[in-house]
Amino acid sequence: MLKILIEREIRSRFIGSVSGWIWLVVTPLLFLAIYAFVFGVIFRARVPEGFAVPFWSWLAVALWPWLAFSEGLQRAAGSINQHAALISKVAFPRHLLVHSNLASVFLLHSIGYLVVLLCVEWFATDIDWLSLPYTFAVIAALYLLALGLGFMLASTQVFLRDVEQLLPTVLLFWFFLTPIIYAPEMMPELLQGLLIYNPMTWWVEEIREALFIGKRAPDLILLSMVIGASVVYAAGRAMFNHLSPHFEDFL
Repeated sequence: MLKILIEREIRSRFIGSVSGWIWLVVTPLLFLAIYAFVFGVIFRARVPEGFAVPFWSWLAVALWPWLAFSEGLQRAAGSINQHAALISKVAFPRHLLVHSNLASVFLLHSIGYLVVLLCVEWFATDIDWLSLPYTFAVIAALYLLALGLGFMLASTQVFLRDVEQLLPTVLLFWFFLTPIIYAPEMMPELLQGLLIYNPMTWWVEEIREALFIGKRAPDLILLSMVIGASVVYAAGRAMFNHLSPHFEDFL
């Protein structure tokens, strides 16, 4: 059933669009070009020491996982309200709706991510392709974190519709608090020490180290991320299961 729901989500995004699959790659590339021009050319942002790569490629490998994470959370948050009619008529595991929304986003962005990595390889710098399995292990841990948060947001939005309006602002704020478009060294020293408490900092740094420096073997950092993501997932799933029986009363 999860497979069917994922296929349905993917098809629904491209119904009536002749060039939908093309825009799946072109839109993020345009988004990357804008950020690279604004921060790399106008504000002259530079990569931190230890990364001998152009700024735009350093930005690209961290931007795509963030796009998957942020879009996945927004779609997961609205997954229950989006299928209100289905929930009221059919008895089925409702957590699959959150799974399918999030999984479809990560699958589609994975296609775009591979295209971006090829562009980085062709036009900028060498990618350590042998570290790709480790990179996707890090992204899998990110998916687990997003799934836990998605369960929390989906169950909360049923009862508090303001989540839909608040979430994009929170994600935008979170984006600029994460060293995706700037090096951590650019922040004031007082704030640099706080970056460790931003979980997304761990993810973007691990991905950059894997692809540009060649980190291939799992270590305590990956284990910590998996444990943290698992705790968030367990808490989100427990919250979802507790509130799920009351969804019909508020949909």
